[in-house]
Amino acid sequence: MYRSIALIFVALASATVHTVKVGSTGLAFDPQTISAAPGDTVVFELFPGHNVVEGDFDRPCQTDDDDFYSGPYSETNSGERKFVVNVTSDDPVYYFCGTPGHCQGGMVGGINVPTSGNETIDAYSQAAVGAQPAQVPNQPRGGQLLNDAQIASLTSGGVASSASASVSASAAASASTTNTSARSGAASPTASAATASATAGAGHSYVGQINGLAALALGAAAWLA
Repeated sequence: MYRSIALIFVALASATVHTVKVGSTGLAFDPQTISAAPGDTVVFELFPGHNVVEGDFDRPCQTDDDDFYSGPYSETNSGERKFVVNVTSDDPVYYFCGTPGHCQGGMVGGINVPTSGNETIDAYSQAAVGAQPAQVPNQPRGGQLLNDAQIASLTSGGVASSASASVSASAAASASTTNTSARSGAASPTASAATASATAGAGHSYVGQINGLAALALGAAAWLA
C-alpha cells in the first residue's frame, strides 16, 4: 500500500508544464491551442497590452464568475511574473484577450479544443468577430502570478489544485516515514522533510503547495530506491 501511495506522488512530479505566449507576435496566443492532461500546468507569459480571460464557446469574448483571468500586464512587474493555471480535466477550455477589440480581432486560444466538428478554435474565432465588447473581471482569479524562480519548481513539483491535496500529501508522507521507521528504527530525514513541506502548503499559496509536492516526490523516490 505504501509503495502505491508513493508512486502516485512520483507521477504528480512528472506532470507537464506548458508555456503560452500572450501577444508576443501581435493579436495572437503562441501556440494558439495546446493539449494538456489533468495535473498539467499552463504558464501564460503576458506581453504589453495583453491579458488572458477564460470564456465559453457559446459566448465569445464573454466570461463567467468561475472563469480564470490573469489581470492586466501592468500587474506582472513588466512581465517578470507569469499567470499560472492548473489543468483539472480533459474538457475543452476557450480563452481570449480582454483588451478592447483584441478578441474580436481573432486573439483567442484554447486547451484541449476539438480539431474537427462545430467547436474548433477557428469556429470560436469566427464567432468572436461579431461579439459584444469583451468582459474583463475586476481582479485576477483562477490562477497565480509567479516569477521565474517559482515557475522553475513546477518541473519537479506540479501545482496542487487545493489545500486538501497538500493535507493528503502530508498523510502519505507520514505513512511512508512510519513504514521506513519500522525497518530502520529511525525516521527518514527526507520523508520527514516531505511531511513538513506538505503540511506547510495546506491553506497557503500555490508556491507552498508546489514546494510541498516537490519535497514529497523526492522523499517517495528515495524510499522506492
